[in-house]
Amino acid sequence: MLGFIPAKSDTVVVLLCRQPCAAISKDISWNASLWAPLIDDRTFLSWLVPPPSEAEQLRARQITFNQITKLEDLWRENASATLEDLEKPGVDDEPQPILLRYEDAYQYQNIMGPLVKIEADYDKKLKESQTQNDIVFVWPSEMNFV
Repeated sequence: MLGFIPAKSDTVVVLLCRQPCAAISKDISWNASLWAPLIDDRTFLSWLVPPPSEAEQLRARQITFNQITKLEDLWRENASATLEDLEKPGVDDEPQPILLRYEDAYQYQNIMGPLVKIEADYDKKLKESQTQNDIVFVWPSEMNFV
């Protein structure tokens, strides 16, 4: 459970991962017995995250778990993506499910082709994310490797 310990000075709060972390600390400005959870009744404490106003609550909208998952996937490509971007054509397209048997090669190609492209795009992004730029390598010419 995520929690906090107030420090000896009134302006400092130390955030911790969970209660066992409070006992591990050797910092003398902490009193582990004052540890308290950051979440109370399924909400963050009001001094940490203020509750929304009525206007903000009226503006809020309900979103589904699937929308959250798709938005997080979209954020990998575009960090400024919003829920409106999910409604754009082509964003929500799921590939066709694979079959145990196919009627002909054309059906097989139409189902497997997009899946192979998705995997290739994923592999390409993965390899590109592992590259490093602005690296200078100098091979000393004085060394003889014969």
